[in-house]
Amino acid sequence: MKSLSERERVSGLRLAWMLAKRDVRNRYANSYIGLAWSVGVPLLYSLINVMVFSILMRGRMGGDYSRIPFTLFYFVPFSLWSLFQEVVNRSPGILREYSYLITKIAFPVWALPLVPFASAILSQAIIWVIIVFLMFMQHTMPVGSVWMFTLIWACSVMITVGAAYAVSSLSIFVPDLGQLIPVLVTIMFWLTPILYPASLVQASGALWVRNIIMSYNPFYYMTEASRQAVFVGSTEVWPSLAILAATSVAWLLLGIYIFRKLQRGFADVI
Repeated sequence: MKSLSERERVSGLRLAWMLAKRDVRNRYANSYIGLAWSVGVPLLYSLINVMVFSILMRGRMGGDYSRIPFTLFYFVPFSLWSLFQEVVNRSPGILREYSYLITKIAFPVWALPLVPFASAILSQAIIWVIIVFLMFMQHTMPVGSVWMFTLIWACSVMITVGAAYAVSSLSIFVPDLGQLIPVLVTIMFWLTPILYPASLVQASGALWVRNIIMSYNPFYYMTEASRQAVFVGSTEVWPSLAILAATSVAWLLLGIYIFRKLQRGFADVI
C-alpha cells in the first residue's frame, strides 16, 4: 500500500463502498428476513444482557451513573463496541473472500478490509435510534458535552480500521486467526466495563485486575469517555478522550504498517 494520491484514495473508497453494498445484499439474499439478521441477532443478545444485568447491577452503578437507567448505561458504549466487534470478526476472511481481485494489478487491495463496514454501520445506526428512543421513554436527556461523542466515535473507527487491516493481513499467513479472533473479541468484551461499572473493578482491590480491565485496555477509555460525554460532562471526558485518541492513532498506524509490510505476499499465498 504505497503512498496514495487524493484521486486514488477517493477511487478506492468508492470501490469499497460499492463492494460493501453488494456484500450486504449477497449475505442475506437467500434469507426470508434479509438484513434483519444483521441487526436482530446482536440486539437479541443485547436484550438478554440487559434483562440479566439490569437486575444484577440494580443500585450498584453508583457515582455519576446512579441516576442513569441501565439500558442507556449499556447501549451508549455498546453502540461503539458493536462496530469494532462486527468488523473485526469478519476481517480474518475478507481478503480470501475477494482473492480473485487481489491478483488484479491495478486493484486497490487496501480497500478490501473496509468492506465489512457497511453492515456494521447499519447496525450501529439502528442502535443509535434505539438509544434516542430509550432516552425519550425514560426521560433522560444528554448533557451539553454530548457533541464530544462524535470525537469518541471517530476514535473507535480508527481503532476498528487499524485492527481490521492488521487482522485481515495476518490471517492470510495464519489461517487459524479465523477461529481465534472471535474468541479474543468475546474475551475483550467481558474484560471491558460495558455491562458493569468500572467502580466495581476499582473496588475489587486486585491491582492486576484493574490493570487488565482499565489501565491497559483501550476499550475502557472508549466506554468511559462515551458515558461521560453523554451523561456527565466535558470536564470528566477530556482525560479519557486524550488517552483514547492517542491509542486510536497508534492502532491505526500499526494496522496500516502491518498491512503494507505483508501486502506484497498476498498474491503468492492466496
